[in-house]
Amino acid sequence: MAPERRPDLSIDELVSEVQQRLRRLGLEDDAPDGRVSPLPDPRTVRYYTTLGLMDRPRIVDREARYTERHVRQLAAIKRLQAEGVRLADVQRQLYGRSDAELQQLLATAPASWRRGSGPTPVVWREVPIVPGLKLSAVEGWAVDGDSDGLIHRIREALAALSARHAEKGRQ
Repeated sequence: MAPERRPDLSIDELVSEVQQRLRRLGLEDDAPDGRVSPLPDPRTVRYYTTLGLMDRPRIVDREARYTERHVRQLAAIKRLQAEGVRLADVQRQLYGRSDAELQQLLATAPASWRRGSGPTPVVWREVPIVPGLKLSAVEGWAVDGDSDGLIHRIREALAALSARHAEKGRQ
């Protein structure tokens, strides 16, 4: 028997669901940048979709309909912003992430957030690979044992970048 599929959400239902999840993580109080609201609103959802941070919704009878994937994407964006990550870096970090990876990102919110002490700023380290290509990682990051999987993902990312470059050249 297949699991019950949750119905698609309206934009207001999406926002409400994400706000509830972020509150459970303790992310509703502070944002490192006062210009960034820690909780999303419908306008923010439309903006993130336009930027390509979120998948485009399904349109039913001229109304946008959102899925659990959109909930995870939006919550992950706001979680990273709560760490002080800029939108351009959020986009790079979340691009191509699976639903399971998005869920894992949310499940691993630092315990300090849940105590209400606020997020710890993230420090990024960059390593130039070749001209035009840098590798970025959170300070203290280390391979957790699956180096073959990591190498596979890096190859996929490089192939995607190469394909986009080749596609632009044909236009």
